[in-house]
Amino acid sequence: MSRSIPRYCTVTRRSSKRDSAASVRPCWPGILWSLLLCLAHVATTFAHEDAATLLARADELKTSHPAEFADLLDVLRARHAELAPAERHYLEFLLGWRAGYTGHYDTALAGLRAVIAQTDDFDLRFRARAAVVNLLSLSRRYDPLFEELEQLLADLPHVTTPAARRQGLAVLGVVYNQMAQYELGLRYADQLLAENPDGRFGCIARQLRIEALYETDRLTAGSQVLADGMAACHAAGERLYAGLIAADAARLLRAAGRLEEAIALLERSYAAARGTGYARLLAELDALLAEAHWENGNVQAAHKFAGRALRDGVQNHFTEPTITAYRLLYRIARERGDVAAALEYHERYAAADKGWLDDVSARELAYARVRHQAEATRLELAALNQQNDLLKLERENARLYIVLLCVCSGFLALWGYRIKRSQLHFMRLARIDSLTGIASRPHFLDLAAQALDDARRRGQEVCIVLCDLDHFKAINDRFGHATGDYVLKQVVQSCGRHLRRGEIFGRFGGEEFGIVLPDCGPYQARERCEQLRVAIAEVAADPGSMVSAVSASFGIAASATSGYELRQLLAHADAALYLAKDAGRNRVMLYTPALVTPGHENSDPTTRPDGMPACRTG
Repeated sequence: MSRSIPRYCTVTRRSSKRDSAASVRPCWPGILWSLLLCLAHVATTFAHEDAATLLARADELKTSHPAEFADLLDVLRARHAELAPAERHYLEFLLGWRAGYTGHYDTALAGLRAVIAQTDDFDLRFRARAAVVNLLSLSRRYDPLFEELEQLLADLPHVTTPAARRQGLAVLGVVYNQMAQYELGLRYADQLLAENPDGRFGCIARQLRIEALYETDRLTAGSQVLADGMAACHAAGERLYAGLIAADAARLLRAAGRLEEAIALLERSYAAARGTGYARLLAELDALLAEAHWENGNVQAAHKFAGRALRDGVQNHFTEPTITAYRLLYRIARERGDVAAALEYHERYAAADKGWLDDVSARELAYARVRHQAEATRLELAALNQQNDLLKLERENARLYIVLLCVCSGFLALWGYRIKRSQLHFMRLARIDSLTGIASRPHFLDLAAQALDDARRRGQEVCIVLCDLDHFKAINDRFGHATGDYVLKQVVQSCGRHLRRGEIFGRFGGEEFGIVLPDCGPYQARERCEQLRVAIAEVAADPGSMVSAVSASFGIAASATSGYELRQLLAHADAALYLAKDAGRNRVMLYTPALVTPGHENSDPTTRPDGMPACRTG
């Protein structure tokens, strides 16, 4: 039975020469009445469906239609009292899944673990544990993650329902990709795709395959695999996974220099992605758009999307979009001459970058520790079995028992020695840059902090130097990345010949290096950097050529003017390096307060008190 619902009320005003027509304005009672009737219609519709049907429908709509999924959960919660125990457990599972989807990890984990403890349904317990594994990975709780993951792998062969098995395979692919174990992630994605080539899980399997292939450099811009994956996800109505594939496709286009195509692809995917409400995807697309606009020269758009990446992302977590956003905001503020904002953004960027690196290290160490523990457990079990066998043979031959026990003990000792060597190897890999052999960025920062503490206690001066090779991208473009790696090695060797014992040399990443000069004043540091600059200029870009094509710019910050705080020294050294670049590159710039003091724009910040030049440009 249809009803006529008034949408507007007509109000007649007094006639006048300027306006004698009737005006139309919204009739709010009519609008509210229409909304109430719509809600009553929805409730009536759902009331005629049994709870099992509503639960199954909600399960299907989790990622494709999150708003309708939330509405169904609200209706089911209102009918909680009439649900059977199994249906209540199913509802609690869906509520926990939704809490995790919206970023409320603690609430989600508590609800899902309650389902695992209470339900008698093996497959539902398996699905709840798979969701717990995914949330533990997202929230970076690695120790409980690997315990739950071991149980999930043990339960997988006993799952009977297709929905539970699909979810388990999908979660295994997601988690192994997040752990950077891409071959394992690809294996489970292929298995999921073979069992479910169409629909929602066919889309998820393709997205996981694309992620693993992208991270292992096995995809190129415009690959048909990307187009097929997005088409499958759009056909299944899965905007979330279509957005994740679009993000990888845009990264490949951007790396290939096709910025306009990357921006167009991201903008086409943006509105649909916002409809998912998934914070991690939104922040990722925001950060990619910010980077693409920055490289395309649109600073205003880059600033807007960098701000959105910080607003849309998962709060209280250091993620790659957060690092990207702070780095871009720092560069924009620096170009605009807003030194205070640039310094603030640089500090936040440094904190986010360190937090991200710490998390990566913790993840890798946790994974390695679990693998070693599993291997040690296996060996321990093998040793116990051997001991049992030896006890049986003891009655027959005591001498053989002793010999075999010694062999077993020696084997365990050898394995312990190998584990120790592996731990030392991993520690060395974390501290040393694999290409150049000097300190990695995290290890350099630790050594620099120790050197600054020692200098503060002894009352000694210390200088921090940032060095960046000029136009290094041109070397890579002209001669290839192999030549670029050769140049980096030669630069490190050339600089190493001029550095003394106790001075710290590290690679920050790419073509940027850092140097700590203990017991060294600013003008001594300037002279040392001039030696390094000349040494670098003698490096040839082509191993077979004697023509020098390499130069470097240096920024120096001294404790005499910048104090002993590492972050302050790095920020000032970076500011001096930026001015060296801006002044024409291939030169050394010493930070002084005059560099950032208003009204001193035309002063020479590199002049010594006695009138002698403190910095010689190249």
